[in-house]
Amino acid sequence: MKLFSRFAIHCALITASLLLAGCEKSDIRYSKTLDRNALMVLPFPGWTSTGDDKVQPVDLSATTDTPTEVGVAGTQAEISPLYVVRLDDTHAALVTQVLPVDENNRPFDCHSCSGTIGAYFFEHSADGWHMITRQDSVATSGVEGNIGRTSITKLEEGHFAVTAEWGSCWQGYCGRWLVVVGLQGDLAHLLNAGIALSVDNDGAHGACSALDNSASAKEDAKDGSDECMDIQSEWKFQGNHLQVLYTGRLRQLGTSGELLPTKKIRERTIYVATPGQLTLISGSDPIPDF
Repeated sequence: MKLFSRFAIHCALITASLLLAGCEKSDIRYSKTLDRNALMVLPFPGWTSTGDDKVQPVDLSATTDTPTEVGVAGTQAEISPLYVVRLDDTHAALVTQVLPVDENNRPFDCHSCSGTIGAYFFEHSADGWHMITRQDSVATSGVEGNIGRTSITKLEEGHFAVTAEWGSCWQGYCGRWLVVVGLQGDLAHLLNAGIALSVDNDGAHGACSALDNSASAKEDAKDGSDECMDIQSEWKFQGNHLQVLYTGRLRQLGTSGELLPTKKIRERTIYVATPGQLTLISGSDPIPDF
């Protein structure tokens, strides 16, 4: 009987140890450092930097037409860490690129397949860094399975901007856009879904090239095929102000269908970034809808 009791107690202790180990595994986990790969396994326990383990379920319902029930269940996407931002002594943010994948775990690369920017916020305690806010989907950007060229800018103490600049062409019309996301405290905000940066429609009608030919430039147009849209820009942050300088030319149709004189473009727009919003305070974007 004693032998059986000892055996029973031994089994109970093993069971208890296994249960405790399971409980510890399910508790909030911590990272000792702000290494991006170490932080990634907090929102995505099975994530690794290579192979199919980069593919994880995410909720994209905040920025897509994904039904809520599907969003909760998770959309399979390839997740890559982009930036770790130290907001202050005890708070940090991890910014990710999120690319939905097909049945073979390859990112969708169709012309209209954009990527997503995600953000995760962490707080430091005696045990290390632990996640306090999860945002799988903050903004969409880009085409063909790429969110574009990204950067991170400090606007002021505790306030940063994530930018993604992307461009594409459709039927001879080309453009570039700038997506701006703000990071502050324990939340990311979409500040602007797409500031128009450039337009070039020469591939559609060759009208801009025709303007450079003096003989062709003298011809009167009878329809919209000779409209020329040729505007480029440069942008930069100065503190919490975003400045965009546009240069180029426009030759458009008037209200009666007549072709108007070519207009030289030189315009500066200034936006101010405050918590949760980006406000235009000077100038106007000269790029027409296309």
